[in-house]
Formats: sequence, structure tokens, C-alpha cells
Amino acid sequence: MVTRRQQIENIIIGTLLESDGKNNYFDDCRSMLGADMFREDTNRRIYGLISEMNAKGVSDTRPYSIFGQYGESVVDIVPRMCELVAEWSFIHKKVQHNEGRYLYSLVSGAKVSYTTVQFGDYVGQFIKINEDDKASGDNRGAEAHAA
Repeated sequence: MVTRRQQIENIIIGTLLESDGKNNYFDDCRSMLGADMFREDTNRRIYGLISEMNAKGVSDTRPYSIFGQYGESVVDIVPRMCELVAEWSFIHKKVQHNEGRYLYSLVSGAKVSYTTVQFGDYVGQFIKINEDDKASGDNRGAEAHAA
């Protein structure tokens, strides 16, 4: 079973893998998140690559762009990047949710509301989870892997 922390971590990475020249989702978290906040090794590695690309002025961090930048050194994580962007991207999740609400309204005739959640809300939740983990002494992030 995927925990809420894992869901949010995956949503953040999946969304960052949607960044292109028009929408750079890294702008929403560049000054607040670090790779060491991610527990899953591959997510931590992907976040590091995305951070590095943005530091070089490259905002297109879709999977094929990462592969174009790093080539053979990232072949092992290409399937995971594709899974994250297809299954976990905030944009896709929001569209699915709102589409479900719309279809429900067609069938039931009920007036529904659509979600107003933004990507930054997930970033905020992720920061809070990390702060709570630190306060409770649960530091299974990169610090635990550095040993």
C-alpha cells in the first residue's frame, strides 16, 4: 500500500517531469525542496537531475529531455520517469478528478464543484510531512542513505 507521503512524493516528481518551456513546475519548489527530502532513491535521483538542469537554465525536464541531457547514465530510470509522469502527475490527477465529477453530474443531475487544489498545495504538504518527520525523529530520507 502506498502511504500518503509516497503519494505526494510521486505527485511532485511526476509533475516536475511535465515541465517544459511554457510551464516550469520546478519554480514552485526550487527554493523549498531538496533532493534529501525524498525517501525513494529514484525520486531523489530524478529530483537531483531536474535541479541540475534548471540550474543550467534548462526548464524542459520531461523524460525524453532528461534522457537527451544525460543519455546512457539515466537509461535505468527512464521507465520509472515515464510511469511517474503518466500515473502521478498533478495535472493528470486533477483532470481525472474533475472529469469524474463532471460525469457524476451528468448521471446524477447533481450540481458538483471541481477541485481548486494547486501543485503548490502538494509542495506545502510535502514540506509539512518532512517537518513532522524531523520533529518525530523519523529521518529515513537521504540522511539515512548517506550512512
